[in-house]
Amino acid sequence: MSKPIISAKNIKKSFGQTHALRGVSLDVEAGEGLAIMGPSGSGKSTLLHSLAAITKVDSGEIDFDGQRIDKLNDDKRSLLRRTSFGFVFQFGQLVPELTALDNVALPLLLNGVKRKEAYQQAKTWLNKVELASKADSMLGELSGGQMQRVAIARAMVIEPKVLFADEPTGSLDSLNSERVMELFIKTAKEHGTTVIMVTHEPTIAAYADREIIVRDGQISGADAAVNMAQNTQPNLNKASARTTK
Repeated sequence: MSKPIISAKNIKKSFGQTHALRGVSLDVEAGEGLAIMGPSGSGKSTLLHSLAAITKVDSGEIDFDGQRIDKLNDDKRSLLRRTSFGFVFQFGQLVPELTALDNVALPLLLNGVKRKEAYQQAKTWLNKVELASKADSMLGELSGGQMQRVAIARAMVIEPKVLFADEPTGSLDSLNSERVMELFIKTAKEHGTTVIMVTHEPTIAAYADREIIVRDGQISGADAAVNMAQNTQPNLNKASARTTK
């Protein structure tokens, strides 16, 4: 069995007196589409941000592609996010002063790709998300669904190993949500990209290969037993080591 591309082991995170994550363990396979669901304040976004090296956990371990990432310094975490991870958020977080094409080319330019090559790749990706005709449009001239498609192109242009999405259709109506998600999953699958997304909508989660539910900072439901087993194993190993001394 192949190693998971992302593995979290007993991760915990608190914000003041609020325990956002209470010992979460999770494996995500390469190429898998995972939906993280849960009520507001359950810890699902904190889990996503922790796996994506945005939020530092208080304890536990997070591995990406065989490398431990929870102990990386800020510069290395930033480099990891720029080169291996793509991001799509609820409101796109695009740069309003730039055209659609400029927004898609931006990650490549920041990574040192030459301008001509960056814009050629950006045009290719706008074509893939069916927005070639909107390349020179400012964001204010685009609909909400079109802006999310620009955000998908921008996230995928660096060919990330993992694509993280936090409520990617939260600002869209049902028709646009369906169109964006079909394009989102289709594009990721074509390139073998792992998708980890947070959503509160069951219809959106249904596009993923697997769903987990987070409640009160812990995984609940069918995955809870796996989570408990992974969290318990280190303690059993320690106890065994003490016994054999």
